[in-house]
Amino acid sequence: MYKITIKYYDKNIIIINKPVGIEVNKILKIKIKNNIPNKGILNRLDKYTSGIIMIARNLVFYYFYKKIILLQIIKKKYIVFVDNKTNNGFINLSILKKKKISIEQFSKKSLSFYKKIKKLKSQTLLFVYIKTGRTHQIRKHLIHCGIMIKNEFYYNKIKKFINTLHFKTVSFFYPFNLKILKLSCNIPNEMKKIFLINFLK
Repeated sequence: MYKITIKYYDKNIIIINKPVGIEVNKILKIKIKNNIPNKGILNRLDKYTSGIIMIARNLVFYYFYKKIILLQIIKKKYIVFVDNKTNNGFINLSILKKKKISIEQFSKKSLSFYKKIKKLKSQTLLFVYIKTGRTHQIRKHLIHCGIMIKNEFYYNKIKKFINTLHFKTVSFFYPFNLKILKLSCNIPNEMKKIFLINFLK
């Protein structure tokens, strides 16, 4: 049984902390019932990523959020373990969405920034900030640059579910109180264990 927790809600939005190993559609069947397009879901995470899932509770907020996504005025921060000694960097590669996700020169623009949090013995803990939200953007960008996510499920088809990619924080201007709304989901325990084990080596 997966533990699906609601981290925040108000009259416009619900924030769910998605565990690794469950698909977003299954969360919607369990937790959400509404008549908004796409069940009100504002972002998706693949089965192998944990963290923030945002769900609109009304049409006004649903279309407002879609607008700020198009304008790229939203900040999204992920935490990821990679099997490389890596510092800071910037990736500007376009991602084409077909049956197989690939990187193409003239497809949709995709921007990612990564920043070292802690360099361990044989791997690095990174913050990754994305300006866009393409399918598998972080995985494709890092792999294309030779940076392999630790225990990468999606492309290596590893069966052991050890969580190493987490959508931690999202922030954007919230017109309903004229302030910046910042929402976070705590790092899962399995990621904390990985960090402690490698930090103590």
